[in-house]
Amino acid sequence: MRGGYAIADEPEASRLAHLTVRPSMPLLALMLGGAWIAWPWFALNAYAMGSPTRRRELALAIAGFLGGVVLAALVVGLHAGEIIDTRVARYLVIGVIVFKLGGGYVIHTLQSRTFAVYEHFGGAVRSGRMVLIGSLIVRVMILVGLGDFWSLVLG
Repeated sequence: MRGGYAIADEPEASRLAHLTVRPSMPLLALMLGGAWIAWPWFALNAYAMGSPTRRRELALAIAGFLGGVVLAALVVGLHAGEIIDTRVARYLVIGVIVFKLGGGYVIHTLQSRTFAVYEHFGGAVRSGRMVLIGSLIVRVMILVGLGDFWSLVLG
């Protein structure tokens, strides 16, 4: 609270504030590195900047992960059971990716409101580039060889 008034989206002080990044970094990580890094990073960023909607952001990150697991299991199971052919499975994979990107965009939008206020009041902001680059390397070197299900869930 500043000067006797409260701003609805004003972030609360956090011991993790030094870890705050722009909300576009976890969104880029989702696009380039995969969900394995993006969902936890969104949650960490919400707590680091002291977002008033951090519980909702955490719930959305968990829902994004669980939704990805369910959708990936559905697509892989239908394809393995020969209920759908490879051509249809490829289209359904696009649906899983769109689901994850949509969830990431929703969290990004929530965090962007708070981040603007956080930054306005002089909050520390980290770059996050090295985490992003590291997530790309992990995706290329490790996630590709995990098999269809885990690649779809974590990628």
